[in-house]
Amino acid sequence: MARVETVTFPSLSADDITSLDASLLWHPYGAFPASTTPLVVAEARGTRLTLADGRELVDGMSSWWAAVHGYRHPVLDAAATAQLGRRASGMVTPPPSASEVTAS
Repeated sequence: MARVETVTFPSLSADDITSLDASLLWHPYGAFPASTTPLVVAEARGTRLTLADGRELVDGMSSWWAAVHGYRHPVLDAAATAQLGRRASGMVTPPPSASEVTAS
């Protein structure tokens, strides 16, 4: 059996995240250079986003990608956790796992 390593990431403040965002990321649907400071999300559940400063917002972009189901959906979280328990990689080539070729 393969050895499993735990990776720990340093705790970043909202200011650290904002600084890294400004120096490393391009937001394709935003102004360049950025004209506003990004909102740092501390938690997401359902349609609600809790910001690092404690404010809570309703995510109005839920039609984009996986957010259409809301965040932290229990069925999707359980499926992702089960998949990670079987195989941590999402790469399909090479070779695919049984769950990747039988997914429906």
